[in-house]
Amino acid sequence: IDNEFSLEDLVFSLIPWDRVFFYGDLGAWKSTFIRHILRKQLENPDLSVKSPTYTYYERYSDTANNTNIYHFDLYRIEDFSGFTSIGGEEIAADEKNIMLIEWPERVEGYIEPTRVVRITLWEKGERLFQIEDKRTESYCTVMDPVLWIWGVEWNFSQLLQTSR
Repeated sequence: IDNEFSLEDLVFSLIPWDRVFFYGDLGAWKSTFIRHILRKQLENPDLSVKSPTYTYYERYSDTANNTNIYHFDLYRIEDFSGFTSIGGEEIAADEKNIMLIEWPERVEGYIEPTRVVRITLWEKGERLFQIEDKRTESYCTVMDPVLWIWGVEWNFSQLLQTSR
């Protein structure tokens, strides 16, 4: 994936109690991908999504599903006690809440993810996306223009044609 608009094809829906971990270096597009997920989930293509780097998290109300979505950026938090001090443990305890967590290393072992997204920045600005759904044990890897699902290679445009 080498442009932001290609992310639209990767966006997945969220349900209450989702805990999505986003791994990747600085500049890997974790926040960018989360912005696309939030815009689709909240059905608002113009939704202003701020990076929570300095506020630790931003809350978005999903009235259609009677839940809140929390976008966490834990880059400046050292460990789980720091997460607790910003109210993260209380947010995680509420079954209705959805959590999208950047830099989840700080909460590993305390919060179990329902999905894991790993984004790797490659040469020439391309990005490799690996998305794992822990509930269904399904996994996909995407690097434009080839998509690998369960060990099978698909041409991205071919996949779009077969799914319509």
